[in-house]
Amino acid sequence: MFLSSFDILKRDRCGNHTLLAVAGDLETARLRLSQFASPTPGEYFVFDPRTHQIVAAMHNWGSARSHER
Repeated sequence: MFLSSFDILKRDRCGNHTLLAVAGDLETARLRLSQFASPTPGEYFVFDPRTHQIVAAMHNWGSARSHER
């Protein structure tokens, strides 16, 4: 049986990536994405390693800007 997973990462202003967590499904990954993005500035995204695609993203640079796919 193949288990899917989604990587939750943060990209800082310098373009560095940090893996924050791995979620077993997209719904959980999106929830965790919101939890990580709210208190700390940065760009956060969910990456699907099977398709090599970013499937959700949020931006928090200390202002009201936010974007979710």
